[in-house]
Amino acid sequence: MKPSLLVILLMSQTLSAACLDEKNDLAQGICYEKEGNYNLAQAAYERLILDDDTDSEAHLRLAALYKKMHMETQSLALLDKVDDKQLTPQQRTSLALLRENSDQTLSTFRARAMLGVGYDSNININPIDNTYLSTTDDQVSTAFSRVTAEVSYLHDLSEAGGWFLRGDGNFYYQNSFSAHDYDVTYGRLYAGGGYRNEYFSLYVPLYYDRLDYLDRDLLQESGIRPDLNIQLSTSLVLDLNGMYSARRYIQEEDKVRDDDLIGVGAGLFWLEGNDLAYIKTRYVNYSAVSDGAPDFTDKELYYFMVGGVYELLRSTDLFVDYQYRYGDFAETSGGDRHDNNHDLKLALEYELFSDFRLRGQYRYLYNDSNVAPATYQKSEALLGLTYTY
Repeated sequence: MKPSLLVILLMSQTLSAACLDEKNDLAQGICYEKEGNYNLAQAAYERLILDDDTDSEAHLRLAALYKKMHMETQSLALLDKVDDKQLTPQQRTSLALLRENSDQTLSTFRARAMLGVGYDSNININPIDNTYLSTTDDQVSTAFSRVTAEVSYLHDLSEAGGWFLRGDGNFYYQNSFSAHDYDVTYGRLYAGGGYRNEYFSLYVPLYYDRLDYLDRDLLQESGIRPDLNIQLSTSLVLDLNGMYSARRYIQEEDKVRDDDLIGVGAGLFWLEGNDLAYIKTRYVNYSAVSDGAPDFTDKELYYFMVGGVYELLRSTDLFVDYQYRYGDFAETSGGDRHDNNHDLKLALEYELFSDFRLRGQYRYLYNDSNVAPATYQKSEALLGLTYTY
């Protein structure tokens, strides 16, 4: 016997009444959606967005619901309003899967670029890797211009998510106005694959980078950097990562400095609304390839990092990043060496208009060492314009 319409209606009302016991609109919307009461779920998610139009979770939930309801135009329009720079890995996964164009492509492309000018009080400390110093002990200050770019391409192997392919590229160029020997050109490429679901994301890329510094093609590096993100809760993510790389100097006279790197790291990321906080740690071991390597090539570096992003106003974000690095260098005929390195970065970003932001940044770096030439400090100020695609 088929159930009567009254029975169906009573069952629906009972289920919907149970959803009203949920503590907030988000929980109610999820409950209604599981029951198949899409209109009630839509209303719950829309109430959330009316109360806070920066609620990324509500935007993603409602966009996914629109797709279930075959409302493609509304779904895509809603996704355009999502700022993905502070999303959790799980939310990034949802966003990547939802950002499909009208022909249901499984690919996503993102890019970010910055053009800026600034001043550096000690330019002969390599801005890419401050473990590498130039060959002079003189402190050189200069104004500079800087261009950076980041691109990312993601391709899911099925509409249901799961396995994916990904490629990333980074570019950095700095022109020192009064000290061109310290101009920097740097690029890095990542390519790999991984697997993700609502609980974790695993990405295993190979990478290659190259650095032009001190007026010559200086070094290249290649390796592998596996990374695992685990969703501990709706606002807490655990990151575990590792690395192996081989650094090889290009010029014959520099090849005695070749080394191999092995590292492991871990971090916790906390996201609440549009605010982000993190704490990270990392260990990296540098081993010389050549028996005739210069002093202090073999070393162990221990990192501790803390920071975050705080939304001061709806159009202004504050970025704070602090890194402490302890360096334990292999003992040489001249004795041992221990470094304590402090690196602080403060930045403000203001949204000028859609996709464009003004960035002001200050950096202070201090390295204290029992080997006098390795003790240094530097300050850097930067004003730049960023564009995100």
